[in-house]
Amino acid sequence: MSHGTTTLALLVAVAVALSACGCEAAKILAIFPVPLKQHQLVYRPLIEELAKRGHDIVLVTTDPLDEVERDANGTRGRIEQIDLGFAYELPVLEQLGRDGLDGRDMLRNIFDVMRTISAEELQHPAMQKLIESGRMPEGADGAKCSRFDVVMVEWCGVTLMNAFAEHFRAPLVGIANGGAFINAHEALGNPNHPIGYPSIFMPFSEDLSLLQRISSVLFTVWYRFYYYTEEIPAQNVIARTNFGEQISDLRQIEQNADLLLINAHQQLGNVRPVGPTTVYLGGIHQRGQKAVLPEDLSLFLTHSDAPVVYVNLGATLGGAAGRARIDKIAKALEQLDLASVWVIERDMELVNSTGRIYQSHTVPQEAVLGHPKVRAFLTDGGQINVEDAIQHRVPVVGVSYSTSYEHYLRQIAKYEAGIISLIDFETQTFVDKLRDVLTNERYQENVNKLHRLLNDQPQTPMERAIWWLEYVARNGGTKPLHVRHLSWFEYLMLDVLLVVGVLATLACSLIAYGIYRAVRYSKSLPFEMITPGSRKCKLI
Repeated sequence: MSHGTTTLALLVAVAVALSACGCEAAKILAIFPVPLKQHQLVYRPLIEELAKRGHDIVLVTTDPLDEVERDANGTRGRIEQIDLGFAYELPVLEQLGRDGLDGRDMLRNIFDVMRTISAEELQHPAMQKLIESGRMPEGADGAKCSRFDVVMVEWCGVTLMNAFAEHFRAPLVGIANGGAFINAHEALGNPNHPIGYPSIFMPFSEDLSLLQRISSVLFTVWYRFYYYTEEIPAQNVIARTNFGEQISDLRQIEQNADLLLINAHQQLGNVRPVGPTTVYLGGIHQRGQKAVLPEDLSLFLTHSDAPVVYVNLGATLGGAAGRARIDKIAKALEQLDLASVWVIERDMELVNSTGRIYQSHTVPQEAVLGHPKVRAFLTDGGQINVEDAIQHRVPVVGVSYSTSYEHYLRQIAKYEAGIISLIDFETQTFVDKLRDVLTNERYQENVNKLHRLLNDQPQTPMERAIWWLEYVARNGGTKPLHVRHLSWFEYLMLDVLLVVGVLATLACSLIAYGIYRAVRYSKSLPFEMITPGSRKCKLI
């Protein structure tokens, strides 16, 4: 091929790529402040895809991309990173592992921890430099313009980082993993009825009993009181310390958000009415392309007899209770003569088993689930685990530690795409359930149906997220699509009911008074009494 032809072909390819993008290159500030690896991995494919489409990203993260990854996906020049990895070393993070807390104390604990971490992150020199760049006049000598077209922030309850949107005068996009908090839905004007749509922190979501309805109402009332009277004021103090006294109230900034992206499938127990600026995604962490297995794991699966069981129970394998669960699961696998692949935490001891077992701290989950010999996924739930199982059509053996099943395990039971085991109270029954999942075709058929259900949509979750982010960048926000925020008395129609009640009372009073006057008047009129042989008038 000639040099001129090659150049022409390259220009055509570039033109096609630009036309596919449909949006001029935008500058996006993406802030993911939560020091949890699982949270960070969910958003990484989205950031990489935005960079591939020509957008410039300033990524604030606790888990930055390494140079090899950026070179491999061609995003090195498009992503500027601010590394907040020091947050993993903060002592306050250990409080997230506290046991024995009820729902409200657990939520208070989460807010306290995340508020403290966010405050420390804002004090980081790189973050202070970023804040300072927003105070410089655009085009100032020696200063790089730091105006952003979009500010995207992970919404995990604490809203401190939302202040960057007002600071840079840019549209605000919130993104939530798994489900949005009550305040997030209220900020976007979504209906938030505690009985119709319970909080994601409630251990139920559908067909509520009377006691569950009472519990949901009381929790919602408490949450709103706590969040707006205690949490927001505490965060406002930190925001004004870092951004200045001119920064608006964080509740107002939150309510001015232009878009909320929720990484969850509505079909998995998340159905609720939402406004046009609330968009459900689900599965944006999934790479799509075939993942590669490590060589030793590939050999293990190749030389193992089907079916193989994949085990990922996360941190629930720690402690004495965790060791007992490990022993029970390992013995069940031995009894059924099954090969298994285990994901274990770095601080855990290796699983002691005489069966055929592969165990590692780092296992490419999608690659394992996509292997044709893997026929069951043993997990304690969680959004990523269940979504990956459905995407790769692998039936689930859910492990629950109480009768209040984790949300996504409830969905597995609802669609019969697997079976749930109360492992702490079952021995032989657990073996029977594991055998049932592997031999009963009903579970495979149901997980196949659920896979088709989740994927029957005009766009992939990634395409939907990209389109909406570019929409916000193109139009400077979504103001024409905003839902009107109603005050509590407007939402309950108290003013309307009061006026209608008063008018109805007045109307009824007037009618009653009219009837009363008519009766009195009729009694005052003369009438004739007829008696045998006489006729006379008598006044009464």
